[in-house]
Amino acid sequence: MRKTRGPAALGIVGDELMLREGPMPRATVWPCHMLGRRVLRAAAKKASKKSAAKEKRSAEAAATRKTLVRISVKMTPLDHLKSAVSITVITLNLAIWVLLLVVLGSAKFLLPPFRGGIDSLLALVYRTAVRINDLWLRGVMGISWDRPEAGVAKDEVCIVLSNHASWSDILILQSVISLDGPLLKFLSKRELVFIPIFGVIFWAFDFPALRRGAKGTVDEATRRRMDAEALDAACDAVREHPAAMMVFAEGTRFSEEKRESMSSPYRTLLPPRVGGLASIREALAEDADILLDVTLAYPEEASFWLFLSGRLKTVGVVIDRIPLETVPSSREGLIPWLSDRWQRKAARIEVVRGGTR
Repeated sequence: MRKTRGPAALGIVGDELMLREGPMPRATVWPCHMLGRRVLRAAAKKASKKSAAKEKRSAEAAATRKTLVRISVKMTPLDHLKSAVSITVITLNLAIWVLLLVVLGSAKFLLPPFRGGIDSLLALVYRTAVRINDLWLRGVMGISWDRPEAGVAKDEVCIVLSNHASWSDILILQSVISLDGPLLKFLSKRELVFIPIFGVIFWAFDFPALRRGAKGTVDEATRRRMDAEALDAACDAVREHPAAMMVFAEGTRFSEEKRESMSSPYRTLLPPRVGGLASIREALAEDADILLDVTLAYPEEASFWLFLSGRLKTVGVVIDRIPLETVPSSREGLIPWLSDRWQRKAARIEVVRGGTR
């Protein structure tokens, strides 16, 4: 083939596509039928991923509807009214602090020399909001949950590991740990950042927002890099101003449908994932001494709406204090370790439920 000089040239000769750019000793050649197959395969793979994601979202929505229907059968009109009042109180409790959080959050970044004092004010806001929720749910609605001693000081860095049964888990964990101990910081999905009130809270308190639910928007390597950067930034903030990094190892809330789809070996839990815990364990290895393994045991299927009505009068809470040095640092070592912890959790939940559903 002749050498090509001059500007880039693109042409088709017979059934071959030739790309020539600048002086080249030989033209680069791709058979057109091979190029077409590659394009078609890539398009089919992309369409397949979109279809799978759509089916997953539809399945999750259907599972949520089934759960709501199942729970609604147990609730009276008065129960629904109580739940509506409770969610209104909790939402207003969050909303009234938003303007102050915007001011304090902005000042934290604009006035670095005063960040220590500003973070103290933010901690006061956090605990005040938690106390208001606690007073409403425990004092007014009559909901009770165990209050075991976490044994962690407010200025101590630690990691908190828990099963995830319902949105109510967050309210209970904040009450048990953050009122007398460090503030809880949650690994959250990036989509939640765009919800008005939640977005301000996550931003002001440096909650790491991960792209776990946005895999289709960027390639896998970029997504992992951005998640690692967000997590590192959150851990840097924890080192400067001690807090508790919260990990829900199951990655999502429990439901019977999810348990079946994931082929979970546990009746009341989803299988744990090691990714989030492994990353935080590595990032805080030099700063945290304790891992708090929390088991939340509801007497029946945990629905946030049912919880808000006051129907679930007692929730079991068990805390195991585990020296961080005894927790495996590698992902390979964490797999059997987490499996053992989850077997213990499953046994405890079965005891609370009396061995029945």
